[in-house]
Amino acid sequence: MANSSSAITKTAALLMKSLSSRNKDIISRRFGLKTGKKETLESIGKSYGITRERVRQIEEFSLNQLAKSVASSPDIVKYVSLAKEILAGNGGVMKESEMFKAFSGNDRENVVNASLVFVLALAGEPVRFGENDLFHSFWAVDKQGADLFKTNVLEVVRVLEGNKSPVAASELALFVANSGVRGTKDFNMLLNISKELGKNVFGEVGLVGWAEVKPKGVRDKAYLILKKESQPKHFSEIAKLINETGFSSKKANVQTVHNELIKDSRFVLVGRGMYGLSEWGYKPGTVKDVLVDVLRSSNKPLAKADLVAKVMNARMVKENTILLNLQDSKVFSKKEDGSYVLRKV
Repeated sequence: MANSSSAITKTAALLMKSLSSRNKDIISRRFGLKTGKKETLESIGKSYGITRERVRQIEEFSLNQLAKSVASSPDIVKYVSLAKEILAGNGGVMKESEMFKAFSGNDRENVVNASLVFVLALAGEPVRFGENDLFHSFWAVDKQGADLFKTNVLEVVRVLEGNKSPVAASELALFVANSGVRGTKDFNMLLNISKELGKNVFGEVGLVGWAEVKPKGVRDKAYLILKKESQPKHFSEIAKLINETGFSSKKANVQTVHNELIKDSRFVLVGRGMYGLSEWGYKPGTVKDVLVDVLRSSNKPLAKADLVAKVMNARMVKENTILLNLQDSKVFSKKEDGSYVLRKV
């Protein structure tokens, strides 16, 4: 499409011939037809000594004037057809930068891509949706397709919010379908356009606000590593796994990782330098603290074997260490049948 993409800048210039010099300049700057960079209403208004609202009115008037006069232009028809062809070949919806890449070979803002946006704006088709808090700028063959796409994104977000944890990308389609969402096919496009959805380094899809999807620091990275490993790890091993996983080019320092694990209540020291997640049921504190917590939570005395098993579920510790702590008669009382209770104060 090299010939078409380079020729469109000339087409854009010809289409504006009927405008006054000021209106032509305002349209050119608003779309970035000379530099590739769009200018704000305020910036243009300051250069002419007029308000933002006046610039907006001139822009709207000029576009309406041009749209009426060039509606049947062969060039307009050609580029609309080309844009629709590109969209149709990509499921009917595309992120703007990807549509630019397909048209001009460059996904960045430049005069060629700016000219495409201008020409399609005059035609009124395909449909463009500007960037907002939920979506990156994207194009759709028609409004119906765009609305369906946005609805699908919001439904996928809702389903993931209900799940409260990421889903493997390879299982996402089945997971979403089983949740009652229909019509969603291209999940890569959803991920590209939605600002709420993201994929982590393990290929799992979730909400970008989740630590498991977009970890912001060492703590979040350590959390994601342990979630993936599903078992406690030594802090040095956690640091090693963070670096091997390739979250970023910046290497995690072992001592920094250890310090962050200590500060965050999501992590529990369960053995010598070994950390697990509190959500797994591990309890913070000493072995004696865990013993007290287990007995306090029980509505009856516990046999030694049951008590040891419960403590081992909460801490990575040897049985002898548990039994040694149970010998503290100021805290624990052993009944005649060998079971244990907390000593009453």
